[in-house]
Amino acid sequence: MNSNKRPASNGFIITTITVLISITIVTSCDYRTPSRKRFSKTCDILIPENVVVINDEYQDMWQDYAIVYEIELSDQTCAELTESIRNSAYYNPDVFITDYVEQSMFIDTFGMKAVWARTGSGYYFGNELGRDVYSVEVDTIKLTAKFDEGHD
Repeated sequence: MNSNKRPASNGFIITTITVLISITIVTSCDYRTPSRKRFSKTCDILIPENVVVINDEYQDMWQDYAIVYEIELSDQTCAELTESIRNSAYYNPDVFITDYVEQSMFIDTFGMKAVWARTGSGYYFGNELGRDVYSVEVDTIKLTAKFDEGHD
């Protein structure tokens, strides 16, 4: 019996295992932009650095995802955040939201239609419904803020 087949070498086996381990490590890493930076940019505000993060959650649903970022504010960080909101290009000082956001409230800038507006307990941010949906509730009484992002 004449066989030209060679058994798999140890080098091939080690290389294969190394490649599989590398792929596993790379795919399990979280490469997303940190929530603080992501929402600061999207909402045209500066979220203070020294806040207490209550929840920073990423929910992956194949091509869809949701991000929930909740923070606790001090009196100082709340003042910094609300000043940043009032300086945002999306801030509409003429709007006070009592129930829901209407299209006429949006400001079209940075390629997105959105609005920052006052509410009975603080501020609200919302954008025009589309593939990416953002909503933010800043409660200046409870000193909390909740940022939501959804992609469909």
